[in-house]
Amino acid sequence: MNQGDRGGLPRRCFAIVAVAALMAACATLPPPAVLSPDDRVAVGQITDYLNNLHSFQARFTQLGPDGLSQGEVWLSRPGRLAVEYEQPHPRAMIANRGRLLLADRVTGAITTLPVSRTPLDILLAPAIELTNTVTITRIARLPGAMQLSLVKSAAPGQGTLTLRFSVNPLALVGVTILDRNGQTTSFDLSDFQPGAEIDPARFEYHAPKTSEQ
Repeated sequence: MNQGDRGGLPRRCFAIVAVAALMAACATLPPPAVLSPDDRVAVGQITDYLNNLHSFQARFTQLGPDGLSQGEVWLSRPGRLAVEYEQPHPRAMIANRGRLLLADRVTGAITTLPVSRTPLDILLAPAIELTNTVTITRIARLPGAMQLSLVKSAAPGQGTLTLRFSVNPLALVGVTILDRNGQTTSFDLSDFQPGAEIDPARFEYHAPKTSEQ
């Protein structure tokens, strides 16, 4: 158990926890995608879009190994993310001050680890760049949509992060994570509100009160 943990999550940690905990020291970097000139233009546009996306609030539907979940997500760059899962299994994932916290809202049990050990810091960095420190492994164009698959060049074993966008105008519509065991977790975003003003308290965790408190 990580230092600072208090108990264990009673359910199997939602799929992104498995991704976040991966150690990638021995992983092999997959071959980079061969980008056409049009692809390079698109990557530049996506990089500009992400760097201008300093905050957002959205609803999400998650489909993964544990089934279907729903909730709300808030992001504020640099470094802050909050994901709240709704009933019947209320949970929270909070990234702040370089740490990722995963909590059971009912029992208060938590697990923590450095954000740097997860692919999430690709999106939470002060400045997002999609070359050198990040390797693009695949770019796919679909009618009205585009997908970009990424790994951290120095730690590819932490997982593949696929960002899904609508085009005309360019907008983030989803995130898919593939872990080293081949398990996929997909987040579809809706009610997307870029530039949302978010209370900093949203990125703080408060344990649920018990009858003894």
